[in-house]
Amino acid sequence: MQPFDEDYLKRRVKQIQELYELRAVIMACLVTAVIAALIGVALLSTGHGTLAAISLVISALFGMGAIFMGADYSGKKAADRAVQKEYEQMALYGLIGEKAKRGNREFRLADDGEIALRQDLSDEPSYREGQEG
Repeated sequence: MQPFDEDYLKRRVKQIQELYELRAVIMACLVTAVIAALIGVALLSTGHGTLAAISLVISALFGMGAIFMGADYSGKKAADRAVQKEYEQMALYGLIGEKAKRGNREFRLADDGEIALRQDLSDEPSYREGQEG
């Protein structure tokens, strides 16, 4: 059994490239925002109020764009870490390529659908015997 499907490496390379590109775009937006803010402050100090306001608005827009792209970057990184953790757990139990079944005694799923670890499996529920008579 292969630990990953054949296209996994291609997908991972593409994901990593996209994350690096996103990080570069975030830095470009931040640099543009800072430069536009500096130009706006310089224009404001020389008495060009309208041009300064336009420059500061552009700076604010680039800054907000960088903030939202940074949040997207953080979300993608967190999702990537969660997927890698799930792959590690599945590899630990030899389940790569197949889904764990609830009826399987050796490998069980938790209530949220993740694989229950061995220390979680020791918490077996106890059932009372039926009342007699």
